[in-house]
Amino acid sequence: MADVDVVGQALSRIQAVLDRLTAHGRHEAAFEIARAQFKANVRASWPGNLAALAVAIDRAVADSGDALAEDDRAELRAAADLLRSVPHP
Repeated sequence: MADVDVVGQALSRIQAVLDRLTAHGRHEAAFEIARAQFKANVRASWPGNLAALAVAIDRAVADSGDALAEDDRAELRAAADLLRSVPHP
């Protein structure tokens, strides 16, 4: 059950950043993360898809240029780290 709590916390952080990006009209910066986040919300495929979400977050942060504020980058990196902390069988 602890893994579900960790994943829920990470997904909440990701959603908060996506909401901020969308509110500021930065849809392109949010798209890849949102798509991967949606896939991760399908719990039947946990934990295998969590690593893919962490990779998508890493890629989006690296490729975002000025589209992400530093606090958003930090939130996304923290969320990716949480997702990587979930044991994968």
